[in-house]
Amino acid sequence: MAARFARGFVNRNPRNNELMGRQAPNTGYQFEKDRAARSYIYKVELVEGKSHREGRLVHYQDGVVISASTKEPSIASQLYSKTDTSAALNIGRVLALRCLQSGIHFAMPGATKEAIEKSQHQTHFFKALEEEGLTLKEPAHVEHSYETDKTFTWKRYPQKPTRQDKLDEL
Repeated sequence: MAARFARGFVNRNPRNNELMGRQAPNTGYQFEKDRAARSYIYKVELVEGKSHREGRLVHYQDGVVISASTKEPSIASQLYSKTDTSAALNIGRVLALRCLQSGIHFAMPGATKEAIEKSQHQTHFFKALEEEGLTLKEPAHVEHSYETDKTFTWKRYPQKPTRQDKLDEL
């Protein structure tokens, strides 16, 4: 059974942490060579199988949230081939539409820039995502503090060095 989506859906949730920049991405990967591959909230990837293409939106905790595939009969019936470049382009369009309808506006690309430039399928997939309105960059995280939220009950004060810290510097 195919899922139905509202055409004119607008996410009016003022507490959407992703859009407000309050949801922090994963940290703790500072020393890895490619830390951007793990520091994300949502990641978009194109999975290329032997006989189909699948676009996925992956959440860092929950796994696959939204997907679009050429295995779906409604998509496959509109395509000439399930594995060519136009299939990747159309999967990108459908996935971007589903993401925007569910209120997800930002995602990181799941492939490196070199891999995207090297593959035509990846290039057209990510280009279609951007053209449909999905931003392939996450907003900067805004730290929760008294300056950003006046209901916050305490202020952060600058830490001053102690006598022991000064002695350790010598």
